[in-house]
Amino acid sequence: MNLSVIKPAILTAMPFMLLFVAGIIDAIGFIHLKNGLFVSFMSGNTTHVAMLLSSYQYSQSISYIGVILLFVSGITVGEMIAVLQKKNYRWLVMSAVSILLCSAVFIEQITIPMVTNFVLAFAMGLQNIALRITISKAMPLTFATAFLANTGRELAMLLLGQGDKNVLIKQFCLWLSIFIGAIVGSQLMVLSISYALIIPILLSWCIAGLLYWLRVFTTND
Repeated sequence: MNLSVIKPAILTAMPFMLLFVAGIIDAIGFIHLKNGLFVSFMSGNTTHVAMLLSSYQYSQSISYIGVILLFVSGITVGEMIAVLQKKNYRWLVMSAVSILLCSAVFIEQITIPMVTNFVLAFAMGLQNIALRITISKAMPLTFATAFLANTGRELAMLLLGQGDKNVLIKQFCLWLSIFIGAIVGSQLMVLSISYALIIPILLSWCIAGLLYWLRVFTTND
């Protein structure tokens, strides 16, 4: 087993795995409440809460505001972990995400559905920090628009004879990871949210385990 080849390959694949998980969770959260509320796609939530507030539907906007605040709180906590645990933050962050997803299964059984979505939103905010394993600068993990914009730009450069086909494919595949994840999440919700969460929970624990194994190999941000 050639570790010098396997480790870089895992690091390269990691963003796609994280985006796939994010797509699954977003679809699960959206279908769970059936009210247009996302747990990781904050652009959609921001537009929706703005429309609700402009039409004086203050009570309906509370859940959207809550999800946005918890998503930001998750990112804040993740950044704090990254600063305090520079060498270990990646696997610690994904372990915390995995624990939160596990807790959502039990929380769903004892309280209202909105609380479950709050937990999922916090977890998705936290997971954004894990994307730094291959991208040195902070980048929103669920910003699908950015991947499509980059795809369009690279396509334009290719048509002008100045682009890089590999970059185009990578940007498109990053968007595709979210897209396919959302399809999988939608199919899983045919059963129930508790069963649907099993797949992202297992994937998150696997990612956390891989990051723990790679903790010495990866460089600090």
